[in-house]
Amino acid sequence: MVFVDLEFDTGKSGGALLGDIASSLVSLDELLRDLASIAAYPSGAEFRNIEIVAIEMRSPLKIRLSLFGISPDAVTAFQEICRDVILFREGRSRSSAWTPEGLAVQITEQEAHRLHRHIMSLQNAAIPLKRVEVRDE
Repeated sequence: MVFVDLEFDTGKSGGALLGDIASSLVSLDELLRDLASIAAYPSGAEFRNIEIVAIEMRSPLKIRLSLFGISPDAVTAFQEICRDVILFREGRSRSSAWTPEGLAVQITEQEAHRLHRHIMSLQNAAIPLKRVEVRDE
């Protein structure tokens, strides 16, 4: 089982609106699912499951996801993108645009646009991602 620990910056107040949390989680879920689909190409659809298995509502907000059926390449690409988003939010962005180096496939223009939309959503999120850690247990 693969787990992803996410930590979000809830600001000085330590609180967050549920809609803002949900918006960030939806963006992360869609990004991870798209990367999993790209990494699985051309083998086709597989059963994939992403579940929230723990939430700590203190400051910082911590959420643990469990992943099933998502390739290690997709998880690595997800982690790299999330780290780039965190660096961008901290003003330490890399000068080059992200490319799916961890994925051994070519992506279509439509897939690239979808990934870009997910990344922009995460960069502009009201509750910014602060840390991401992948664990195999």
